[in-house]
Amino acid sequence: MTKKTGFFGRIKKQSSIVFNSRFLNNLSHLEAYEFIQLCHRRKYDKGEYIYHQNDPGNGFYIIENGSVELIIEGESPAEGEDSVPVNILLDSPQSFGNLSLSHEMRRMSSARAAEDTIVLGFFSPDFDTLEKRFPQIAIKVLGEINRVMAVQLESTIQELGKLSSISDAYRLQFETFYTQEDDTLI
Repeated sequence: MTKKTGFFGRIKKQSSIVFNSRFLNNLSHLEAYEFIQLCHRRKYDKGEYIYHQNDPGNGFYIIENGSVELIIEGESPAEGEDSVPVNILLDSPQSFGNLSLSHEMRRMSSARAAEDTIVLGFFSPDFDTLEKRFPQIAIKVLGEINRVMAVQLESTIQELGKLSSISDAYRLQFETFYTQEDDTLI
């Protein structure tokens, strides 16, 4: 493949991400393109970890090509047991690790390439650049991260409610938040 063909192929793939990514759907095509230009292209071989559970989070990823498996590592697996996959396999153009960008959360899962995979990484310094160059895009990206977080919280509460009751799930959520010792969370 010539250099020119590779460039146009990458632009075509990035355009597909811009048009099809749920994470970028609240951006105009031009805004999404500007966002993608700040991303870092990374290649991972099948089975290679992108990050590990409990690592400090400093950004998120959009799958350009391939697929990624999210894995929850057990607290103390029995001898000979491996980590348990979280029944979710992500494909292009899905994103993962989104919450760590604005909330500096530790990784809740590990992520590894389920096949040879290319991702676009977007990290904290990239967000700082986006804020300076295109503050309106940065606000939309944060809004989408917050929307994802709210959807995840609501889904989790609904699932916890099935195990006990919705009122118990909401009580747990409120008690967990409002009884935190760390005032930086309030």
